[in-house]
Amino acid sequence: GSWMERISTGNTRMVTLENLKLGTMYQVRVRAISDVGNGAWSNTVSRTTFNVPGAPTNLMISPPSGSCDQLMVTWTAPSNTGGLPVTYEVYGMDYTFNDTIINDTTTTTTTWNGLTANTQYTVRVVAFNDL
Repeated sequence: GSWMERISTGNTRMVTLENLKLGTMYQVRVRAISDVGNGAWSNTVSRTTFNVPGAPTNLMISPPSGSCDQLMVTWTAPSNTGGLPVTYEVYGMDYTFNDTIINDTTTTTTTWNGLTANTQYTVRVVAFNDL
């Protein structure tokens, strides 16, 4: 694409670039401008803006050994974290279709306690970051 100009006046050496698109690479370069002319351009620096994380994969649920009232929930972290730390919300649902948050965690495993034996449960995991 084309270069967009942002001007900083005085002794300010910082410009905030706003309204950038998520997960997009931007290139930045600077130069001095004065009444007698323009300086040479600096080296170009490239950075990609943060983005929302991908979905967790390989969701597995299993009862811990010897337990009939809890389930161990594990998953694989998304390969794309969006460039920020990821937190997970783990939801569980029973036969009444009541969706309940089991846990907020930064790890890829949690235990769901207080369950009823011989009851079918559904679990889903959502990854999010600070965007």
